[in-house]
Amino acid sequence: MNAQDLKSSILQRAIEGKLVPQRQEEGTAKELLAEIRAEKARLIKEKKIKKSKPLPEITDEEKPFDIPDSWEWVRLGELGEWCSGATPSRQHPEYFGGNIPWLKTGDLNDGYIKKVPESITNEGFQHSSTKINPIGSVLIAMYGATIGRLGILQIPATTNQACCACELFYGTYNKYQQFTAFET
Repeated sequence: MNAQDLKSSILQRAIEGKLVPQRQEEGTAKELLAEIRAEKARLIKEKKIKKSKPLPEITDEEKPFDIPDSWEWVRLGELGEWCSGATPSRQHPEYFGGNIPWLKTGDLNDGYIKKVPESITNEGFQHSSTKINPIGSVLIAMYGATIGRLGILQIPATTNQACCACELFYGTYNKYQQFTAFET
């Protein structure tokens, strides 16, 4: 077995809950999900986020493997607020070269994002539908040559339209989400 196969095997056992014993004192996913849902309800009530449509239950056919009884299968939409970015019009060069980091999917490195090569101006930001994603946001390339590439922001940044960002609700660890949600 080579190093990559060993790494993949260990990661697979970890995401299936077979790497370490499950400890009762750590609580259950059901308890954590209750806290996450309460946080989401609070944010909706405070009008910080919009109420979303209920997500369908996960069917047995969708579950790729069995998990420990204390774990739960959930849709990514239950863990955070998702949005895609935008590209200011390239017909306006004054929209680029400002002080707002602007990430393209080619900048995703399957790790932490500490800086990006391009930026937009305040005017470019105001004339596009992009938003500033906070530190800790989980990013994923949605299509194209970089589809599935990931990143976790260590700087506030905007993204182009091929990149989806998730601002996680309370109680969700971004690195754990990254590895369990997207790697198989």
